[in-house]
Amino acid sequence: MKQQQMDYAMLMASLQPHPLSLWDLKNKPASKIHLERRLSLLQDSERQQLEEIVSVLHWARMDNENNSDAKIAAKAERVINSIDNPLLRETIIWRMELRTIMTAIRRRKLGMDAPSRNERWGYGQVVPFIRKNWQIDDFSLSHRFGWIKQANTLFETEQSVELEKLLLNLSWQHYERIGHAHAENQGNVA
Repeated sequence: MKQQQMDYAMLMASLQPHPLSLWDLKNKPASKIHLERRLSLLQDSERQQLEEIVSVLHWARMDNENNSDAKIAAKAERVINSIDNPLLRETIIWRMELRTIMTAIRRRKLGMDAPSRNERWGYGQVVPFIRKNWQIDDFSLSHRFGWIKQANTLFETEQSVELEKLLLNLSWQHYERIGHAHAENQGNVA
């Protein structure tokens, strides 16, 4: 086993298992201090890459005047292109596409026109679908993202707590599926 794989295995083994539901937490999650201590198991380059990933995925770091949709999309592309691990890359792409869909919903509610073909504002395969189907509630993407209509309704009716719960649940469930698939693949390799 490579050192990098050993580092990740040690890190994952040191973290608490998570419940199937985000809302069924019985134990406190690791504090920032404990998490930082555990992340010290990684190489400096891995920690730096993780920080770059967090900078494009953590919503609170994106919501300021210096982070336009275009800057976030450009940074996401740069970060994603720097990642060698296909599972990690796909995970980040999924999250960026979720963010792109929410950005489109926000922009449309603000009365903005569909982004032009040359405008950089989002990330992923969803961008051309959204541009082409701007006037359709779900951007013709419900076949792939069944939650879009609900998210749009919650955003339009300003139910921010319910929208946040929906987005958190979506992320939790997605990461749960990835974890199971990864565990199955690792079991097949062993």
